Amino acid sequence: MEYSKIISSCYAGDALAKLESAQKLKQDFGAAMLEHPDIVSQITVVKEAAAALDLHMAEMEMGKLCTGCAAKPGGGCCSVYMGNENNDSLQLLMNMLAGIDVKQVCTDGVECCFLGEEGCILLFKPIFCLNYLCRRIQKESDPEELHVLERKTGILLGTQVDLEQMIIRFLQQQ
Repeated sequence: MEYSKIISSCYAGDALAKLESAQKLKQDFGAAMLEHPDIVSQITVVKEAAAALDLHMAEMEMGKLCTGCAAKPGGGCCSVYMGNENNDSLQLLMNMLAGIDVKQVCTDGVECCFLGEEGCILLFKPIFCLNYLCRRIQKESDPEELHVLERKTGILLGTQVDLEQMIIRFLQQQ
């Protein structure tokens, strides 16, 4: 498939269309990408940055804050709208290359289709999902912890962008 068609398919449609596109990319190019040393190395870097952010979020007890809102009528931030708008096929492909079984887990039509019982199934999350800090998180968190959170989020996003750029360059050469 021509590069411009590949890339345009990565950003079109709802979350399930983007998932289908990511699955096709993995099927067509995944094995070759996982033989590319720079891509494999960058996946490791992104995993480490994601683990550091996850650890800090756990220390901040953000899960308790988020589930508190999600349990109320109207729920939390992880809506079907957000899932459709914020994901793209390249980001889903990066998760697949990192060993995540990316699939639809929520089918209620209200919440993001990648929201499972324990939270988001994605290791590498969309930029909006990582950057968004609701008023409750801002109000109930220690300012220094928020500063560390923002720094670790920035590191993770930077490493994700680097990986995405490697994948785009790989696809351009196909």
